[in-house]
Order: sequence, then C-alpha cells, then structure tokens
Amino acid sequence: MAKTKPGMLRKLIFRLDGAADSKKVPFTSASGRRWEAELSIHSGTSAQSPRLMVLFRDPKYPSVEQRYTLVPPGFSKVPDEAAEQLTEADLRELLATSVRV
Repeated sequence: MAKTKPGMLRKLIFRLDGAADSKKVPFTSASGRRWEAELSIHSGTSAQSPRLMVLFRDPKYPSVEQRYTLVPPGFSKVPDEAAEQLTEADLRELLATSVRV
C-alpha cells in the first residue's frame, strides 16, 4: 500500500531541505526589498504543537543573513493554510520583529 503523504516524523526530519511541509511566499518589505518567507512546521499541527516557524531570506542575495520568527497565535499551523491567511502587511510586521540567524 503506497502512502500519498509523508508521515509527520519524516516531515520534521527533512524540513530544512525542502522535503517537509513548507510554503514559500514572496513579498516586498516596507523599504522595497524583495524577501521570501518560508512557513515551516517544526513540531506538528495538533492543538498542543507550537506555532509555525517563518524563515525570511533574500532570494537575490543569499549572503544576507536569514531571519526567523514564529507565526502569531490565531493563524493555522498548516503552512499552505497560513500562507493564505497571512497578508503582505502581516509578513512585513513579522519581518520587522524577527531575529537574525
């Protein structure tokens, strides 16, 4: 019997190499710079799981330090759903409060 979706453990193990559940969302910061926000599961989607992690990258300049933060409460813990819920203004605010890796 073939699996249609990878299991949660597999998603968590491979989350940083693009094999896990994640969703990339391009947006423009308030200064006009293009960024890419990647929403990633880092512990699961149950009610007890922490919120999604957001990694911010500058796709044009990979040498620029990456940034990260967590999606605020009230948004989905599923990357595809959270990407639909978050507006560009929300992403700008998250970028402004993120920390450097």
